[in-house]
Amino acid sequence: MKYIYSICLILYSFVFVNGQNLDDDLIIKYIGQDKIANSSYHDGQMRPAIGTHNYQILRANRTNPEMAEGTGWTYNHAPMLAYWNGHFICEYLSNPMGEHVPPGITLIAKSKDGMNWDKPQIAFPIYFTTEVIDDELTVHNHFMHQRMGFYVAPNGKLLVMGHYGDNRGNSIGRVVREMHDDFTFGPIYFIRLSDKWKGEVSYPMFTESDDPGFIEACNSFLSDKIRRIQWWEEDFLAEDAAEFYMPHKRGKAFCFYTISDSLTIGLFKSRLMTWTKDGGETWKEPFKAESLTHGGAKIWGQKLDNGQYALVYNPTDNSDRQPLCIATSNDGLNFDNMAVVHGEVPEKRFWGIEKRPGPQYIRGIIEGNGNPPGDDLWVVYSVSKEDIWISRIPVPVRRTIEGQVKDNFDEMEAGGVVKNWNIYSPKWCPVRVVDGPNPNGKSLMLKDADLYDYARATRVFGKAAKQQISFELFIESNPVSFQTDICDEKGKRLIKLVIDNNGNLRLNNGEKTLQNEKGIIKGKWHKIVVGYNAQTSAYEISVNNEMLKSGMKFSGVGFPERIDFRTGDYRLDKKISEYKSGEELIPGFDEPNADFPGEEAVFYIRNFSTVK
Repeated sequence: MKYIYSICLILYSFVFVNGQNLDDDLIIKYIGQDKIANSSYHDGQMRPAIGTHNYQILRANRTNPEMAEGTGWTYNHAPMLAYWNGHFICEYLSNPMGEHVPPGITLIAKSKDGMNWDKPQIAFPIYFTTEVIDDELTVHNHFMHQRMGFYVAPNGKLLVMGHYGDNRGNSIGRVVREMHDDFTFGPIYFIRLSDKWKGEVSYPMFTESDDPGFIEACNSFLSDKIRRIQWWEEDFLAEDAAEFYMPHKRGKAFCFYTISDSLTIGLFKSRLMTWTKDGGETWKEPFKAESLTHGGAKIWGQKLDNGQYALVYNPTDNSDRQPLCIATSNDGLNFDNMAVVHGEVPEKRFWGIEKRPGPQYIRGIIEGNGNPPGDDLWVVYSVSKEDIWISRIPVPVRRTIEGQVKDNFDEMEAGGVVKNWNIYSPKWCPVRVVDGPNPNGKSLMLKDADLYDYARATRVFGKAAKQQISFELFIESNPVSFQTDICDEKGKRLIKLVIDNNGNLRLNNGEKTLQNEKGIIKGKWHKIVVGYNAQTSAYEISVNNEMLKSGMKFSGVGFPERIDFRTGDYRLDKKISEYKSGEELIPGFDEPNADFPGEEAVFYIRNFSTVK
């Protein structure tokens, strides 16, 4: 009996004591040293996630709506993402000017490759209700608020979902419709009505559909104890909320990732997390993951194709929503190696309530909603609640490289992935690999017709005390300057080269080195070589094998680690407060000429290399 007692004691200790310790350890932590971004800089002075591409899905346009989505509405926010039927599908919310100001609609855009997007289409239109006030019929319209967009059902049907109402309990209910294989929409139905709504509704319940497969798909979602928690934020006042969602205080903007058959991690806004070990039957009461530095916006967690895990969020210790960064983990709990995904904050072009600046409200593809080809992580987000963006992040995520670099672009596909380069590509400032401009090879094109943004291409290279950086440049047209910065690990500009629209080359101190009659002329390839010694902070420059100047000094002290090519002025150190332009004090304030493309500038780069 003594031995049986001892065995039972050991089992008790393992199951309860060790189990309790294990549960205590089920907390997401950031274990690195670089968990806080310097929010005085748009990129946080952090290393980029190498090879990340930022593409603009929607550029808001008030006065030329056909160049956007057709409505001319300039509050665009809260995008969601799925991959289905060989396409990326993005859903987002839209209001005429500001947050929570009706009317509101939900739109859908699709893309075959994630880079080139079709014009968005309205998925859920304005919802009208009527009320008799003082014997007169009054018409109300409503805005939309939702934290979920898609559900790919086990039977293969794609359900698109939306929610009419706010997240404070003033709701009509949740709507759903099917996207067919040809990307057309089925009828709109309600899938769950708010307990608080007592009036009539404009759409039937999904159970009235004559498509058994559609009803089956809806019921499949309703029975999914994990995925339906995405509805909790708007539906927290429902009489069955404790049973249907969780018996805890409401969490906002739920997402999740699966670590094992017996463990799923849930994430909410404001660093809140939870977990379930029984497939969503019971949940740990949400609590804060204190080691995550996070300003309060959405956070995205996902298991990656290589078996690692990623968190994507704004790692600031204040309310700033920039930069957008990624951290990775091998076990889904301990995260490290913070790197920038999107570190650009162009000026807001349109006034609007609560249009906070920066890349924010991040979402990826939730488990079960498709998996694009390749191992890349794809995420969508809004920038300043105005424009909708998507990023492709190569996996595994890297922040540094070793050795030398040699890119001539000939082995890359025209219009395809620019391997190992970080690309910032707005709608009117595309960055692409193209054929030419000479007939014998490919090059990297930076085009710019946007008065409020620029094209940018960044190449990280191996750190070395002494090195030569070489590239060839071709100018097709340049109404704007072409700027090149050689930067250290924090993005500090050590060497600055500016080619103005007359072809003059200027260096760090503004000195004019090449006059336009001998400068960088249009329609011709020019070879530019910069050699430097980081230990002495000295550099020299040659153009077309002719030494122009030597013995020049860095702007500061540091070791070069990457090069930026841009079609506009450096802005990454501009304080966010400078971007408000007084719009909170002047309702209706818009930036001038924001809806019209300017004169097009076109530049090409090829044969980029580093040599020690």
